[in-house]
Amino acid sequence: MNTKQLSIISGAVLLILGGAFLFAYKNSGPLPGGTACTMEALLCPDGSAVGRTGPNCEFSACPNQASFVGTLRQDSNGFNLLIQSPNAEIEQEVVYTMPLEIKVSNALADMVGKRVEVFGTFKEGALLLVDRLELLEGEAGDPTLGEVSVGDSELINGVFITLNGVVQDSRCPVDVVCIEAGGIVANVTLKSNTDQETRNFPSDEVPYAFDVYQISIVSVKPDRVSDSEPAPESYTVTFKVVEN
Repeated sequence: MNTKQLSIISGAVLLILGGAFLFAYKNSGPLPGGTACTMEALLCPDGSAVGRTGPNCEFSACPNQASFVGTLRQDSNGFNLLIQSPNAEIEQEVVYTMPLEIKVSNALADMVGKRVEVFGTFKEGALLLVDRLELLEGEAGDPTLGEVSVGDSELINGVFITLNGVVQDSRCPVDVVCIEAGGIVANVTLKSNTDQETRNFPSDEVPYAFDVYQISIVSVKPDRVSDSEPAPESYTVTFKVVEN
């Protein structure tokens, strides 16, 4: 065996040994004293994402906000706040469930199932360490009601409603006496975590069944008057969304 052949064989052996070492290194887990966290990301309420870090591979805390408004819920895992998903317009998921770390008190029983404003700081990932909660009053505290203006979208009790426009307004003007009150026909897009559809929605129709919800129009602004029609972009419609 000449020198050239020996050199080729030695190089091949070194290449094989190097590949074996690299394979073993990649599949042997973290080196002693180090931590290898998974590369998964957690979506935060503001639409940003955080990854796992630290010796216990916990999610980094989400960016803090001044406060959050949503529906307070309680289940076997504790308290959580249901808010609109930051990706509701482009993703199927429209509801974001934010876990809360909160001191249990008798006052909380009156807040569960209602809309509240929550103040606090993120402890880990999207887990919010709550400083205080404030119950919203009147219709603002009713999670089944929500106002939507033309061109806007709102999450109302699990349904993301977009008011595309008002295609017909046959309401009786407020300065005229009519036999019938009349109503509007609104073009809306309805979206839940499992369904989506766009349709014309008459205000005088019985509650419309969508997914597991019953949806109806409660009120319309502005009022109609006899000598002028509301501007197309001026409408605001209050919807009621009730789970079956």
